[in-house]
Amino acid sequence: MDNFLGIAIVGVVASLIIEGINRKFKLDSFGAKMATVGVAILVGGIYFLFQDTIWWQTMLGVLSAASVVYAFFLKSR
Repeated sequence: MDNFLGIAIVGVVASLIIEGINRKFKLDSFGAKMATVGVAILVGGIYFLFQDTIWWQTMLGVLSAASVVYAFFLKSR
């Protein structure tokens, strides 16, 4: 379960970084693909380094709890 949550978090972070790069630098199609590959390698490497640390487990727990609170209590407002 932790890897599932971790991959989702990594995917969101990578998508936000790629979107920011594309907006800031106005990349063409090839540049956007290269940025995507670079960001995927960078964020994947960071995930690999931190996945077995106590910080990663704590972050996953906090983000999981926050998403549950948001989904059940705040989103319905």
